[in-house]
Amino acid sequence: MFRRTLHLFLILGFSAMAQDISAGITSGNFWKTPVESSLQGAMVSRPDPEHLRTSGLSLGSLTTGEAIVTMEGENPVSMQAMLYNKGDNGSVNEEDFNNTIAEAQDALNELTGTKAKFRSASNRDSAVKLKTWEWKWENGIIRLEANSSGKKKKFQGEFIRLHMAATAKQLSKGGANDNISRGELRNAITTEDDGTVWLKGVPMVDQGEKGYCMPATLARIFAFYGMDKVDQHTLADLCNSGEGGTTSRGMELAMEKVCKKFHTKFIVLEDYTATLKSVIEPYNKLAKKADKPTMSLYSDVYGTADAALLRKARAGKANQVNKWLKDIKKSIDSGSPVVWLVMVGIYQEEIPLPQSRGGHARLIIGYNLKKKTIIYTDSWGAMHARKTMPAADAMGMTMGRYIIKLR
Repeated sequence: MFRRTLHLFLILGFSAMAQDISAGITSGNFWKTPVESSLQGAMVSRPDPEHLRTSGLSLGSLTTGEAIVTMEGENPVSMQAMLYNKGDNGSVNEEDFNNTIAEAQDALNELTGTKAKFRSASNRDSAVKLKTWEWKWENGIIRLEANSSGKKKKFQGEFIRLHMAATAKQLSKGGANDNISRGELRNAITTEDDGTVWLKGVPMVDQGEKGYCMPATLARIFAFYGMDKVDQHTLADLCNSGEGGTTSRGMELAMEKVCKKFHTKFIVLEDYTATLKSVIEPYNKLAKKADKPTMSLYSDVYGTADAALLRKARAGKANQVNKWLKDIKKSIDSGSPVVWLVMVGIYQEEIPLPQSRGGHARLIIGYNLKKKTIIYTDSWGAMHARKTMPAADAMGMTMGRYIIKLR
């Protein structure tokens, strides 16, 4: 059972180093002070200029896991802090999940000097059904949100989290109706002197050690469009993501549902099955000539493929590369990052990856037609925010491409 410490050793792996920010939150001073001062001594990272990522903060007796602070300049505007999420902490039973909620409520009652107010379920700004409690006082507001499904043996807890800010208005930013204008989207399209065209300002969502590359990648697009409440934990629930990651079909079904609600349109450019079918025949012709193993839909197609043959099968001719790049150009020029499903580890990349050969989701955010390269980004933090790859290599490792467009 989770006690008042919320099973800190399970959730964080440590508790002694937690930094208590309760005085700043209750007084409201936390929102008026440069965040680096408030969190001095805490382990922090800046995945992008508008966000700060940390963990192990405490609000009195309540200790959190991953916390994401939204910034304006150097001052914090709002914060999301996890008390539990399936990706980082594994599965829990229904009793422990509910006890965590109850004990968090007790801790926040004591901290704020007010009683929790249950808010009626509203799906306006959330793609999943939430149970929400709110504490509001003269210096701030805190919302406790929980998402789960099923009962007893079929119970699945997804997350328990806090949202904090100085005002309800600040807390509500980033919802379904906060999407950016088309003018702002056009302003993000940046052309450099060497002919590189890319989308500047795509926020970083760091998946950490979770198998959440797909939810994190999708969350980055929604955040780019101004809707950062469609976060990776919400999307992990909808995509049925787990320790083994996310299936392409699970992602497609989830996006069809989410995009209807959040004023966007989900478009399949190149689905997983069609991509495999298009690769197998030309690859096998080359493999037979080279006296190497062939592939089939029933084999580990990309896991065992020869890198050079795969590149030649998909991008051996200039017109193949040109056609693929022009398709990328069309998406980027319209302000739409491309969700890019790949098999990493096939080709050498300029920055070492946290995983060996395996399926992964990332974003294509730019191109250079003259150099025949793409600009891409991974959900592993600031070091992976902008990288370059030859288009022929990119084609060889592609397992699918999708876009989410503003309506």
